[in-house]
Amino acid sequence: MNLYSTLQIEVTRRCNLNCDICIRRNFEELDLSLSLDNFKKVLKSGNFRYVGLHGWGEPLLNPEVFSMVKYAETNGIYTNLTTNGTLIEKNIDKIFSSGLREIAFGIYNKRNLTTVLPQINALIRERDKRNYIMPKIYMDITIYKRNLNQILDLVELAFEQGMDAVILHRIFNVYNPDLKYISVEEEKELFLKVKKLARKKRLKVYLPTKHSFPCKVVKNSIFVDVEGNVTPCCFLPQSYMGNALFESMDKIMNSKIYTDFIKTMHKHPVCSRCQW
Repeated sequence: MNLYSTLQIEVTRRCNLNCDICIRRNFEELDLSLSLDNFKKVLKSGNFRYVGLHGWGEPLLNPEVFSMVKYAETNGIYTNLTTNGTLIEKNIDKIFSSGLREIAFGIYNKRNLTTVLPQINALIRERDKRNYIMPKIYMDITIYKRNLNQILDLVELAFEQGMDAVILHRIFNVYNPDLKYISVEEEKELFLKVKKLARKKRLKVYLPTKHSFPCKVVKNSIFVDVEGNVTPCCFLPQSYMGNALFESMDKIMNSKIYTDFIKTMHKHPVCSRCQW
């Protein structure tokens, strides 16, 4: 296991929203959460430097999530959490006391900001009040056809709120082809406008890169779901390679099923159509 490998771990599959872009709608078991003890087992199964606490649920619905953050940070593992932002205000003290390094707010349209934006503001104000530099605060924007005309407004909004950066990524629509991505020409034009706006506002922006095989996600990370099942990517939730609660990550990632997947992922029915 590479020392710098990233662990993406699903701490719960419960959610208080039902976003139309989320593949959670395809799952049967939705009332599942990871325990702190099992979180520790997964971390011990490998040699990780970075852990992202996110998956197909809202992490803040797991009451042990900040104990997980604190445990990881205490063991020298850099932590990130991605949230829909609806439960931030009641957890502000826990966010700071846990030692969380980064928090990303998943946004895909301006309509959802009515509830979320005041809570993001409260977090930023409290961070400034305490004179803290952590957690870094990001807006994570999913790009697709329906929100193309909102992207620049969202980037501008992130700047106005004092966020540290904006992350843009393409929609993953293999499970729902009704969610269309923008054309190559539209993407090129959008990225030029975003970069121009970012330079003007002196805002850091992370744009998606060209897709390749093996993809950057599989090369740099591994996903573990709420039950400990290991998959190469969060968008392959049932492509089980092993279980981190019972096997070492080295054994799983050196197994024939995993190495064969890497060699042939360009032919995989999902990966071959992925542009994420």
